[in-house]
Amino acid sequence: MGQEVNERLMEWISNIGIFAGKEEKIRASDFGRYAMLCHADTNNPDRLLLVAQCFAALFAVDDHYCDDQSLGGRPETVAESLSFALTAIDPVYLPAPFDKELLKQQMCDPVIRGLLAYMKRVAQFCTPSQVARVRQITIAMFVTMAAEGPWRLYGTQPTVAEYLASRQVNSFWPCLVLIDLIGGYEVPANTYSRPDIHHVTALASLATTLVNDLYSAYKEHLNETGDFKLPYLLAARHNCSLQEAIDLAADIHDAVMEEYERLHATLMKGTRSPVLRRYLTGLSTWIGGNLEWHKHSARYHI
Repeated sequence: MGQEVNERLMEWISNIGIFAGKEEKIRASDFGRYAMLCHADTNNPDRLLLVAQCFAALFAVDDHYCDDQSLGGRPETVAESLSFALTAIDPVYLPAPFDKELLKQQMCDPVIRGLLAYMKRVAQFCTPSQVARVRQITIAMFVTMAAEGPWRLYGTQPTVAEYLASRQVNSFWPCLVLIDLIGGYEVPANTYSRPDIHHVTALASLATTLVNDLYSAYKEHLNETGDFKLPYLLAARHNCSLQEAIDLAADIHDAVMEEYERLHATLMKGTRSPVLRRYLTGLSTWIGGNLEWHKHSARYHI
């Protein structure tokens, strides 16, 4: 199933035009397997393709706008690019002739084309409430991504607390938000927005993203793509080696996971709702699938 989804995704990527010249690296990243690992409650290839498209579209934002200079990533233009990318997430309604002018500008950017195509498929599978949730969380991620531009441009560093707060949102949360819709059910908006459900979801988001920080640390060190992952920040703060900083980052990840597991167990014990129990199970499945993918994906092999 993962291989089938990956092949369908690569055809979609080729049609959209993202990751130009890096298609084989993206194929080896195996977003199809990633989708399969994170969503064990479905074997529907169309739904799993939506997850893989989410991965591809959002990694394209990161690569094209932020990290990969060969794809055009520049700290000077991150905020501007992300601001325009919002037009692909939340529809803009302009009078003529500006509506056609906007569409023409959107079609010139492969990242925007990818986001538009992804959101079109989201609408095919989601209720309006779920679509609104996808928009809200993706837009929040763009805001925190934009903050990295000045950090890189001016050589400033956030505090560890500021970085972690940003990383909770600049994270896999826009992918985690798909858990119920990929499973073919819906967590009601008032349930999803409960403080305790928000809390456990935020912890899952931060934990999965800290895994990314850990597995990408050496790759970014070798490629000199910047020092905006947690291990680099800890190395600077503690004046220690990268490996020592990775160990410290792993301790922070483990502390987040301990809090997640405590709260997750409390919620599972305290609810009789089949929908909520399925969502909470989906969160834990996502965390495990994310770790397994990072261990073996060619995206992080050096």
